[in-house]
Amino acid sequence: MEKDIAEIRIALEDGGVRLYGSTDESPWLHPLWLRERAEGADAVDSISGQRLYDPAALAPKLTVSSVNRATPNKVDVTFDDGGQYHLSMSKIAIELGLVPDPQSPPVPEIWDQALSPRPEADWNEMDDPTHLRDALDGFFRCGYTVFRNTPTQPGSLKHLAEKFGYIRETNFGVLFDVLKKQEASDLAYTNSALAPHTDNPYRTPIPGIQFLHCLKNSVSGGLSTLVDGFAIARKLEEEAPEQAEILAKTMVRFRYEAVGGAIMENTGTLIERDITGRTIRIRLSSRLDYVPAMKGLDLDLFYAARRRLQELANDPAFVISNRFVPGMLLMMDNYRTLHGRTVYDAGDGQRHLQGCYIDHDGPDSLYRMLVRDGAGMVMRNVE
Repeated sequence: MEKDIAEIRIALEDGGVRLYGSTDESPWLHPLWLRERAEGADAVDSISGQRLYDPAALAPKLTVSSVNRATPNKVDVTFDDGGQYHLSMSKIAIELGLVPDPQSPPVPEIWDQALSPRPEADWNEMDDPTHLRDALDGFFRCGYTVFRNTPTQPGSLKHLAEKFGYIRETNFGVLFDVLKKQEASDLAYTNSALAPHTDNPYRTPIPGIQFLHCLKNSVSGGLSTLVDGFAIARKLEEEAPEQAEILAKTMVRFRYEAVGGAIMENTGTLIERDITGRTIRIRLSSRLDYVPAMKGLDLDLFYAARRRLQELANDPAFVISNRFVPGMLLMMDNYRTLHGRTVYDAGDGQRHLQGCYIDHDGPDSLYRMLVRDGAGMVMRNVE
């Protein structure tokens, strides 16, 4: 890092600072932007790192009076209101994208049925920070990971999931049991086949990460299926851009209503993109979605697009199948990874999974701390 930032030159220009030698472009940094990143005892709290002032109180015409490169990473800056602070060149370079952020989780890597090696980890090694970071690396790259050799006592999932974040309780409970029930409030609680889908698109906000933990499985059938939602979205964009576009623009209503229980609604697109056009979320739940009869909306095109997305989700070329065995724990990104199962015979054995949800910020924060501390962090305390 220091070698890279040492090549960046700084100069006072037009009341702000311009960087040279970092890329073909030479970004100019606004004085208010620089002030908001100032470090020092009277700028930020030494413990929390939070600002000790209100940026809105700064003079709107604030300018930089002088700038000096004290060390490769330390820049001393004086402003025309008398403020004297230092800036971290490495933090600025990371924020501007001039150098990689070593703490950022790995970017997603598109995969299909041929994925090899597949992200797996031994739970008995998860107290070792390096093995834990490697497991999270696979999760961020592929959108899921499988842990083997976990305990199989009912309720043990709570302790397992809390290693990565705080459990998000829903109307299904802190943990929910996925097994055949007499009066099922959800098709997951039957022995029916489930097409690849994302969970709970009707919630606000949608749960970010789902865990499924196998306690018992002696039935015939019931294979777990996984699909990379980003992969099928990209395939649709390549095949039929106009179909992908309508799925990215049409706001669909998702609704869940349990008999005598919760009623939840939310809206969103089946393919969600960021401002750069990159796919960041998939909502695919063919049992719970209702497209609006909007004026000007080409429903023929929408239904053809949704049908093709579902066909791709069920295409063997994109589907990974696994048989849950006791002690297997599946951790998956509910914004990306579609999951389902094949039908199983509930009369020839038992199949009992437990599940729960956490949010994305838990694994994200954990990964960053592991990298920051050289994978030698103090592990999360869970009673």
